[in-house]
Amino acid sequence: MKRVLLPTLVLLGVASAANFAGFAIKPYGDQKVNLATGVTTLPKGGVATDAKQGVTVDAKFIEFKEGDYLAATTAKLVTKDGGTLTGDKLDYRVRSGNLTATGNLKYDDENVKGLTAQSMTIDATKKIGVAVGGVRSATPAMNADRVVVDYENNRAVMYGNYRYSFGGTRLASAKPDATLLVTWNGQGRPSVTSRPTAQQLAPYQAYLK
Repeated sequence: MKRVLLPTLVLLGVASAANFAGFAIKPYGDQKVNLATGVTTLPKGGVATDAKQGVTVDAKFIEFKEGDYLAATTAKLVTKDGGTLTGDKLDYRVRSGNLTATGNLKYDDENVKGLTAQSMTIDATKKIGVAVGGVRSATPAMNADRVVVDYENNRAVMYGNYRYSFGGTRLASAKPDATLLVTWNGQGRPSVTSRPTAQQLAPYQAYLK
């Protein structure tokens, strides 16, 4: 009796699109599906769009496993609110629903320009980005251990050993738990307070740990 060996790798054509955890994925080339592991690879990259959360990822390489993760390299993430995050690596975990970028990352939106950090995580549901590790931005000039960007409500929280400069305003604190709240008005001009209320910080407490 002959044994029938099933292929563990299936090559899908260029026209084959895929869906993953709310993302519609359009490949730039062929897709490779490993039937043994359930991992799909897009060697030439592609575009992953989550219309519900308003997030699009364009990458030169994408790998994903349904119900588990999506990993992309040389990636650019764009939110419907106009935020742009680029990085060498981007990782999405289904369980948390967050996207994390690392490696030569840069973030820009209508208020924050040229923000860099060791890593940045986007919570697309709450429209919040959390930058960690040597965080810096060009405009306004911000330096801190951690910066939480609320790109829907035009706010940012600088946390730990911060320095801030914009126009004639310059503030700094070397305390590891120092907090500075930045709020942009309708004209895109920031105002700051080093004594935010508990109510103002409440939406961001989970991101300051």
